Amino acid sequence: MNDQIKIRKATKEDWEKIYQLYNSLSDEDLYLRFFHLYRITEEDAKKIASNEDHVTFLAEVDGKVVGEASLHKDGEFSLVVHRNYRTLGIGTLLVKTLIEEAKKSGLSTVKFYTLPENTPMIKIGRKLGFKMRFYEDEVYGEMRLTERELNVNLATFSAP
Repeated sequence: MNDQIKIRKATKEDWEKIYQLYNSLSDEDLYLRFFHLYRITEEDAKKIASNEDHVTFLAEVDGKVVGEASLHKDGEFSLVVHRNYRTLGIGTLLVKTLIEEAKKSGLSTVKFYTLPENTPMIKIGRKLGFKMRFYEDEVYGEMRLTERELNVNLATFSAP
């Protein structure tokens, strides 16, 4: 299925596709994304697409935007994948893309906050090696990029 999934950087012209994506989400999905029920406006969609204080990547299947992920300058990121396209690895692909973008930008850490009931995001965090902290009302995931690279290098090192 990954052959049919296209990950690309958003452009200003993508705002309508982003708006359509968010307006196709269920109330539950919007709650998990924003920590409260919030329907984005056209202006919100234009801001997401603008890449002014962040960088946004989109996931497309057959030309339809089914996921969006934004990375902010402090390393915090957000992610949403339409419910009908989950379990295809789209969220993981988007987060991996954000990690690579963070490295290129010189960030040392990427992080996310989510609700304890957002099991898809928690699974992605665990799968990709984020250090997870669980609190009563939120979950914090953090990856120190320099440590991750060091751990990968040490894991692949074999003693003579």
